[in-house]
Amino acid sequence: RAQELQEPIRVVPHRHQDLIQDLVSTLFSPADNSQAVRLQFIGNSCHQKMDHLQNLVRELGYASVAVFGDCFDEVTLLDPVVYPSALKAFAKEVCRNDILNFGRLHFFFPDSRIALDLNTDRVLKEARFDRHFVRDLVWSRHQLEDLAERRFRACQAAALVDKEDVPHFLDLFAKVGAEDFSSSLAKLHTPRELLIMMTEMLARIESHNSDDFSVASQDMEISVSKAAEQAV
Repeated sequence: RAQELQEPIRVVPHRHQDLIQDLVSTLFSPADNSQAVRLQFIGNSCHQKMDHLQNLVRELGYASVAVFGDCFDEVTLLDPVVYPSALKAFAKEVCRNDILNFGRLHFFFPDSRIALDLNTDRVLKEARFDRHFVRDLVWSRHQLEDLAERRFRACQAAALVDKEDVPHFLDLFAKVGAEDFSSSLAKLHTPRELLIMMTEMLARIESHNSDDFSVASQDMEISVSKAAEQAV
């Protein structure tokens, strides 16, 4: 029974089977099979699981439960680079009216509804977004530039003795024209894309084996393209 109860769990490592078996044997009689235990205390559907969680929270003395979901693209099975369509399928599964009606669910997806294919007639019918508050978080070029500046300086400040002599983010682009810099950065729309661009760009700087740490226009263009390719 312990093995059957853990089989559907794919995101986190399983507990030791003997530990689960001892727990199940203590709580349930031998006549209770794994399906009966799952249906009564774990649930099969997402809605059933949420109901069980809500009941548990109330038994512990809390009024209700709130669920926050973020960093979905950091889960291995939802990595858009390895599994390009997995996150879209997950978003469609989560954005259903019966689940969203549970209340106090806050999901932060790494891309817009359009990019996640959540604006199709079928999804709109199942999700009933007219009943639920949904908004796309839009990052402007200036916000992303400010975020990059703060992250870039913070990463260096910990390693430098002279805190006043920390290079700025814009110092990397001394060889890039202002118009090219603005147009390239404007192609990024999320902090995730910014991080991918920065990672690629710094890797290209290191590969040049030079004391010059500035970026050429071509390097920035390629880095931005890489970020776009790995976007959801």
